[in-house]
This record gives sequence, C-alpha cells and structure tokens, in this order.
Amino acid sequence: MVNKGNERFIEVAKDIELGYDVYRSLLQYMDDGEIGAYFENVRKPPRRYYIRVNTLKISSDELSKRFRDKGLVAYRDEVLEEALWFPTEGPNRVESSAKYIVADKYAAESVYLGSNLYGPGVLYMPSNINAGDEVNVISPNGEIVALGIVKVDSSTFRKGFRGIVVEVIKSVYRLPKLRDLDEWRFGLFYEQSLPAQWVGRLIDPGLGEFIVDMCSAPGGKATHVAQLSGNRATVLAVDRSWAKVRQVEYNATRLGVRLQTYIEDSRFLPNNHPELTGNVDKVLIDPPCSDAGVRPKLHYRLTMRDVVNYVNYQRQFIKAAHALLKPGGVLVYSTCTLPPMENEENVKWAIELGFNVEYVNIPAGQRAFDGLSRRFHPHIQDTPGFFMAKLTKVK
Repeated sequence: MVNKGNERFIEVAKDIELGYDVYRSLLQYMDDGEIGAYFENVRKPPRRYYIRVNTLKISSDELSKRFRDKGLVAYRDEVLEEALWFPTEGPNRVESSAKYIVADKYAAESVYLGSNLYGPGVLYMPSNINAGDEVNVISPNGEIVALGIVKVDSSTFRKGFRGIVVEVIKSVYRLPKLRDLDEWRFGLFYEQSLPAQWVGRLIDPGLGEFIVDMCSAPGGKATHVAQLSGNRATVLAVDRSWAKVRQVEYNATRLGVRLQTYIEDSRFLPNNHPELTGNVDKVLIDPPCSDAGVRPKLHYRLTMRDVVNYVNYQRQFIKAAHALLKPGGVLVYSTCTLPPMENEENVKWAIELGFNVEYVNIPAGQRAFDGLSRRFHPHIQDTPGFFMAKLTKVK
C-alpha cells in the first residue's frame, strides 16, 4: 500500500493503482489473486484483435479471402458470423536507443501496438532530435513502447506539426495496419472488440423498431445495430458534441448504414424532445465509465471518488432511458469497466426505477456477479473487461 496525499492506493499490477476503498469493494466479488490477474492482463492487449464484417456489403468468407490475397490471415469467430480476428504479434523485445521521445498516455498505448506517433500525441521532444534519428518512444511512466525513425526535427515539431513524428519500426506488440487497406476505405469492416459486438446482438433490432443509442460516438454499436436490421430499423445516434456526432456520421457513411443523429446531451432527451417520450422500442447505453477493462493500459489510477462520480452520471442516462421507452421496451446497458458499482449496482438501481432485469442468453463471457447479466474478463476470456445487462421497462 502507498499513501499519496490523503489517498491510500494498492498497486494491483505494475503502474496500476486502485484506491484502497475501490480495492476493498472489489474484494467482495473477487479475491486478491484474481484482481491482480485481471489487471496484469489489462496491461497487455488481447491475443485476438477483432473486426466486425459489414455484412451489408460482403460476407465474412469473402473478406477473409481478400485479406489472404494481401498476405493477412483472419480467422472466423467460433460463434459470431460477422466477427473476424487477427493474431496479435508479441511481446517483442524493443532495443534501447540513445535518444527518446515521450508520448502521452493514449498515444503511447497506440504506439505500443505498432501505430506511428503523430504530433498531437507527443508529450516531450528534446531539442537535439533531428529527422532521420533513431529513437525510442516511451510512455509517461518511462516504459519503452517502440523503436522508430524520426520524420521531422524538433524545431519543425515545435511549430505545431501534426503529422507523423516517429515512424515505428518495432513495437512491443503489433497489429495489422488495417486502416491502410482499401477494404477499410470501402467500409467492408469496422474495428470492434468481441464483447462490443455482442451488445449489438443483444439489442436484436426488429423490422421498423425505433432504437436510440444514447452515448453513440464513435458509432460502432449504432452502426452494428443498423447493419443487423438491414437498415430496416430506425436508429437514432445521440452524442453531446458536433465532433462526436461527426465521428458517428463519418463511420455510418463509410459503412453504408442509415442513422439519424442528434447533437444532444442525451440525459435531457425526454425534456428537450417530448415527442420521443414513451415512444422508443429499445435504448442502448454505453456511458462514460472508469474504463478499467480497456486494454492495453500502461498506467492507471482509480479512486472511489472517480467511481462514485461515474455512477451518479450513469444513472442520469438510465433515468432518461426509462422515460423514453415504451412499456415493455428494452434497455441494453454496457460498460468497459470492472467496479460493480458501475454495473450490477446500477442494474439494481434500475430495478427500483421500474425495470426488470433479464438473463443475458448469449454463449460468450460468463455470468456477472448478479447471476443474470454478462461479464467478460481479461484474465478469463482474454477480451477487454466488459459488462452488459438487458432490462425491460415494466412501469
């Protein structure tokens, strides 16, 4: 245990710290060894990197063949016909260099998987860096994530350069560069984790249904729902800023699916759009959360204050969904995090609000701590950590 200011932390894996109260709350559901195993696996990517085939344009077999023709081998998921996966390469040994550039947390985690480092992701670039130099890219906690060649000197970078700063030649892990392919540009697939794909299946869109995705950006789940419906359901994708909605619209256009979009804080949809109240068949909420299941994480810290703030925020979306839904309407709630306060306890709160919780009947993941919802664990299923629940409005 370490004390930092007034907060006590438990280091559950290298550079991953949980506030003491968060850790104690998890011990009600998992033992110390399992908590450690969960977060040790969070530090590295899954061995399978999943994409979702856009079955409106191509079959999984046809897309697999196109990949093989390009020297890439994609495998079919054992259950989901629209899910393909590529093996993650690594871990690789990355040689040390005399020079380095520091990337911010999110850029470092992308470079760790083989992405190039772009200007906006650079946290620190020493003044003695020149184009053509060999450098290590390191994360803010000092971990070497890649070796690469600098494309611009430090004086050019300091003028606000936003292009490639380091072209990565070797990284700890490596994924195929799928966005360089024509198949990506033609909208034949969407990069999406396996648990997130199961959310679309859990929505199970029907002909003519009106479905609202309340926190939609970047649009993976909304476009999947539209795809599964054959563009025959009305899918309303909502997010709170133009930048987020633009992401959704870009992906929908690329994939050739039909969505309606609102720039709106969806917590206020019932007040701002009374015509929607009581008229929605299904709602999907994947709200902001503490992200404890997102992989890989090179460093992470979570306090109980963080968790409580997220819970209060998430419940506002659940309350709005209750107002939007017809009696008998379905809410699918999901997060990419571990704390039960953000998951099973939110489901209990939803029951008090006027929902029934249903058993999630999918052949993937495992029963959640409430016995009815579904969880995916990094150390068991080797996926991102994920939770999903299905609820029906009864009053």
